[in-house]
Amino acid sequence: MRLSEDRYARAMLSANAGFWDWDVERDEYYTSSRFIEMVGFPPGTTFAGREDFHYRSNYFPEDRERWREGVRELFAGSGSRLAMEVRLTVAGETRWHAMYGMCFRENGKVVRWTGSATDVTERKRAEEALRASEERYARAIEGADVGHWDCNLVTQEMFVSERARELLALPDGPLPATWREIMALVPMRPEDRAVMDERVAASIAAGTHEREYRLIPRPGMVRWVRTQGKVFHDASGAAVRLTGSIADITGRKLAAEALAVSEARYARAMEASEAGHFEWDIATDEMFLSARMKVMLGFAPDTPFANRAEFVDKQNFLPGERQRLEEALRGSFVDPEGRYEIDYLIRLPGGEGRCMRSQGKLFRDDEGKPVRMAGSMTDVTERKRIEQESRGRQEMLEVAQQAARAVQWEWRNAADPWSQKWSPELEAMFGLPPGAYDGTFAGWRKMVHPRDWVNVKSAIAHALATGEIDVEYRVVHPDGKVRWLNQKGRTFLGHDGKPVRSIGFMFDVTERKQAEGELRKLEQKLRRAQRLEAMGTLAGGIAHDFNNILHAILGYGEIAVGAAKKRTRLRHAVDSIVAAGERGRRLVDRILAFSRSGVAERVAVHVEEVVREALNQLAATLPKKVTVASRLRAERAAMLGDSTQVHQVVMNLANNAVQAMPHGGVLRVELEVQQLVSERQASIGTIAPGEYIVLRVSDTGTGIPPAVFEHMFDPFFTTKQISVGSGLGLSLVHGIVVNVGGAIDVATEPGTGSTFTVYLPRHGDAPTTTLVKRRPLQRGSGQRVLVVDDEEPLVRLATETLKQLGYAPVGFTSSAAALAAFRADPQRFDAVLTDERMPGLSGTTLIREMRVVRGAIPAVLMSGYLGIESVEADVVVRKPLSARELAASMARALHP
Repeated sequence: MRLSEDRYARAMLSANAGFWDWDVERDEYYTSSRFIEMVGFPPGTTFAGREDFHYRSNYFPEDRERWREGVRELFAGSGSRLAMEVRLTVAGETRWHAMYGMCFRENGKVVRWTGSATDVTERKRAEEALRASEERYARAIEGADVGHWDCNLVTQEMFVSERARELLALPDGPLPATWREIMALVPMRPEDRAVMDERVAASIAAGTHEREYRLIPRPGMVRWVRTQGKVFHDASGAAVRLTGSIADITGRKLAAEALAVSEARYARAMEASEAGHFEWDIATDEMFLSARMKVMLGFAPDTPFANRAEFVDKQNFLPGERQRLEEALRGSFVDPEGRYEIDYLIRLPGGEGRCMRSQGKLFRDDEGKPVRMAGSMTDVTERKRIEQESRGRQEMLEVAQQAARAVQWEWRNAADPWSQKWSPELEAMFGLPPGAYDGTFAGWRKMVHPRDWVNVKSAIAHALATGEIDVEYRVVHPDGKVRWLNQKGRTFLGHDGKPVRSIGFMFDVTERKQAEGELRKLEQKLRRAQRLEAMGTLAGGIAHDFNNILHAILGYGEIAVGAAKKRTRLRHAVDSIVAAGERGRRLVDRILAFSRSGVAERVAVHVEEVVREALNQLAATLPKKVTVASRLRAERAAMLGDSTQVHQVVMNLANNAVQAMPHGGVLRVELEVQQLVSERQASIGTIAPGEYIVLRVSDTGTGIPPAVFEHMFDPFFTTKQISVGSGLGLSLVHGIVVNVGGAIDVATEPGTGSTFTVYLPRHGDAPTTTLVKRRPLQRGSGQRVLVVDDEEPLVRLATETLKQLGYAPVGFTSSAAALAAFRADPQRFDAVLTDERMPGLSGTTLIREMRVVRGAIPAVLMSGYLGIESVEADVVVRKPLSARELAASMARALHP
């Protein structure tokens, strides 16, 4: 007996535990030195009896009473063991002791009360930290594919999240208040419902909850769910709240059942979770192990071991673990205190892996020679699993935050400002150095952009109503920079409906907002270009038809001029008709230039010469209060285009500038050559690197209002009164400049004036011009010409003009009829003169079909568009055309 007690004492010493022994009849109360130290008494303290010990010790009154009541009930009954965890105050600090006691009886009467105490403060703190970590994690994963529930064990009120409500197949509409009423609505299998109360009561007693059961959401459907929870206690140790989660495990039931078996096995193993102990006599190599330790390692309680080597050999270590254990044991031989502690992995005979914590102390004789080692063993598998899961969850959360470039935030309502600290990453988002945020609502409010505060207030109200937070707003950094932030999260309300805390993530979305702004600008430019293109197409079609009318007016007018005598009323009337037709031609030219249908032959245009000519014309019509200040320095720099179009650009910009100065002012016109080295975006178009002729027209007028600025290049847009202006001015400028590959910049300031800067790509220098003597009309020599136009007046005009020029024309108003006549006798005709735009066959198609029959037939193509190109025709001319232009075109086709 004494040998056993000595072994136990040494085991308690190595396990860092204290123990006591109370002789009930004599009231002699013995306490080990370690126990005296753990309770906070000076070494060597003795006690008059058990009551004296309890009176002088600093155990929490409620815990002392629980322990004493437990001892009384144990003594009064027939049991022999009692285990309890109690609190006490040592040196001003709260400590936790795990108390294990055993009573011995004679004739049913307790004669001795013996036990041990272990300081489990660190474990309690770890459990509390783990519980707090799990709570934070549960809130962080709110909205994941699991449901959450919370039950107040005092008021019986229960909260279920939307996902939990869905998984439990609860009906729509308001739910009852208490958990029993809510669970009564759950379509649970009868056999599972029968054990529900028992399981809940057991969970509350154990401190944790875990259950799997079946639901029947609708006939023929079975759903397996798993609920997990934890019991929370108040300061007195009473259970006050049960909180947990629910998940659908239907698809994983087979694996879950296997896991449930394993967990049940572990739960049974932990049911009597007393530590095993051992003692090794180094001199004799005898090895003593308690029955509990043998069972923990997978051996039968009565398994004998001849020596330590046999004990170690029979353990099923995982690879490398035996070497680690031996190294720890050897380390105790050189450790000043002779202690070791190690966690190592083994596999039990059934194949289950366990993590065991072995602690021991080496004892030496008076000469310092090692003679004995004693220690204890604890199964820490579950603790390791919890630690690993918690660490894994935290790592997953951190990885998710980094991947999403998100920064976590938290706001606790009614908390002191000193506790509302931000992480350095969150402060950086607001442009603050680490530790600069003062923790107040006003401090955050001050950084929100004033124009966004209305939206932020609306988001706060929405969060109070729904719990959801999702708002984008700008923040102003101390250095003046502005960044866009997207704040997402959830607000948690208390029982009174007031916000308690909010958590979530913050995202910097400045780049996305900038990209959206650029996209809106591009969309505006695209819409403007689409409007111009649509109006251009319409204008081009109208101008083409009007050209046919002008062709007849000017053609017949030219014939009438030749027939009427000079200085007669008839000649005057005919001259007026021709003059009106020429004005119409110029108007059509402007419309076609705007529509970009015109691609007339481009030549090198002496821009400065055209600008000077336009300014000379403008000077005669300027209001008296408007003066012109010109500065032309482009010299002979030329662009590739049409001088008429350049003239129109100058006149339109100048006229707009004059109209912007109703009370007079200065019109400045500048022209120069610039070399640009980098690409940039202009108000209209893009300016690529290269050499440009830059025309700048400025006024000192009223400026352009923002509402007008966006639409001023739209066709037919005007701010003038009805009948004053056509609205084609700036849209015409837009069409001409873009058509030659140029760009336009506009700068304006209301009340100060505007400046239009036109960039025209330079194309060398303009050639010197020489006067060419007007030659007589080129005439034909009886060649038969096939004339085709869908308008009869134009056919008659062309045939009459060709007759006067010495040709023998044959007219058709149908392209199909003309093709049939040509196929009937291809050699009958020497040339063909055809309009392009006709019903049925177009002019280009007609020429192609004729050349299938006779490949070398000379062909002249007429079009109402400025510069249609054709690979079929020999010569392309634009309507309306004069007799001289017709004569020259026929001559070029017949005599290339």
